[in-house]
Amino acid sequence: MKYIIAIFCISILAACNKDFLDTAPISNQNESSFYKTENDIVQAVSGVYNKLLTFPDVNNLYLSEVRSNNYYVDRQDAARDYFSLSAFEITSALGTLQTAWTNDYEMIERANQVLDRIDEISFTDTTKRSRMKGECKFLRALAYFELVKAFGAVPLIEHTVSSEEALSYPRVGADTIYNFIVSELTAAASLLPNSYSGTDKGRATKLAALGILGRAYMFMAGYPFNKTENYSNAIQVFRQVLDAENNGWTFAPTYAEIFKTSSDNKYYLFEVQYLSGGKGLGNPVPGEVIPLDMDTKITPYGAYYMQGVPSDDLINSFEAGDKREFVILDTVYRNKSGVMTQRSYFKKYLDSSAAASILSSSDWGINFPILRPEDVMLMYAQAVNETSGPTAEALSIVNRIRTRAGLTGISGVSQSEFRLILETERRHELAWEGIYWGDLIRTGRCLDVMNPWLQTNYSKSIDVTQELYPVPQSEMQIKPGLYYQNPGYQ
Repeated sequence: MKYIIAIFCISILAACNKDFLDTAPISNQNESSFYKTENDIVQAVSGVYNKLLTFPDVNNLYLSEVRSNNYYVDRQDAARDYFSLSAFEITSALGTLQTAWTNDYEMIERANQVLDRIDEISFTDTTKRSRMKGECKFLRALAYFELVKAFGAVPLIEHTVSSEEALSYPRVGADTIYNFIVSELTAAASLLPNSYSGTDKGRATKLAALGILGRAYMFMAGYPFNKTENYSNAIQVFRQVLDAENNGWTFAPTYAEIFKTSSDNKYYLFEVQYLSGGKGLGNPVPGEVIPLDMDTKITPYGAYYMQGVPSDDLINSFEAGDKREFVILDTVYRNKSGVMTQRSYFKKYLDSSAAASILSSSDWGINFPILRPEDVMLMYAQAVNETSGPTAEALSIVNRIRTRAGLTGISGVSQSEFRLILETERRHELAWEGIYWGDLIRTGRCLDVMNPWLQTNYSKSIDVTQELYPVPQSEMQIKPGLYYQNPGYQ
């Protein structure tokens, strides 16, 4: 709750797009004296984007990839949050849960601040005002999407509130949150352009809003809501994204090309913007899981924190010849003594050609994908399969991705067979991007996939209550009785 009441720390806001990262931070201002000019709004919107810097590490890795059978942590790291997440030994006191809740609500608060005031400010170009409203609505919806996926029912706060007012906002149902997300993203899509040029590259676009809207429809259509009419809604918005190829997005020539620093803002629909150079705006993900003693010619600073590894289950799931496997991970590395050493690790964003510009293990400049065209393509194929079976169009989309990966096409499959093919394709194409865990839940496959793996690796099984996380303990204690705890965590 204390972070729903987040104070807008305007003095530390910084731009997050690579091309406008040098926007001067605001200092010696308070909320009441700040929102006066168009430039104030421009800087405040940059502050909303700034909160995205924490999303990949917490939401995409810890709460998603680490939770899935893509990642394994040995019990020797049992004191670490990532072990608790991987081994399903969760309590509401886990610090990562509070961090996730905090980060999401701080971004919502920053967006609320802008949206509550932007119409009062004079703009030389009203189109710019509308666009910035769309950006804030998109980012606010994205934060609520992360919250509802992680915690289910959460407080819905659409305006800036005081500390006292915040104490009157209970959790509302996940269906209410999803309806709000749909409304926000629909509005954002109507306000945003298909693409940007120059210094505005990296901002939220209409295509990004439509893509995330389609993703929300997929979650609403799947488990546990099972409102299957939303598959048709998803098809409609995904079709708009797919029709914009080469006029808003580009299909990369190779899988490896996607994950290079030089490819930032080329092949994603929306990405978290990072900048190396010791400004506190770097990406921690590339150095998060690499071996501690890796050759400094590859990375001068070694691992950042996590000591888990890609699971054998993930490694063994790749087809022979899949070019994606060794872009995503490796099973050997050269140590500082030049000795080849056996250990698996994720290397998807580890661009050694950009290592010379980093000043710490968490200072990488490569962007992180929130939404890629391939994600939309595969979700579209899933939605089509659920409504019409494995059509020729759906198969051709999947085969286009498989061909780039060096694999043969698929044909002559049933609807149920195509479901499993799509599950595997998404697992491989989007590994280490924070997508797979949510896929398992919304397709109703979580327990079938996770329990055999958990039995083998941790001698346990789970039930549906552990598909959500508990509300953080400190939030429960702010006003006893305001929130109820999720089942399974009382």
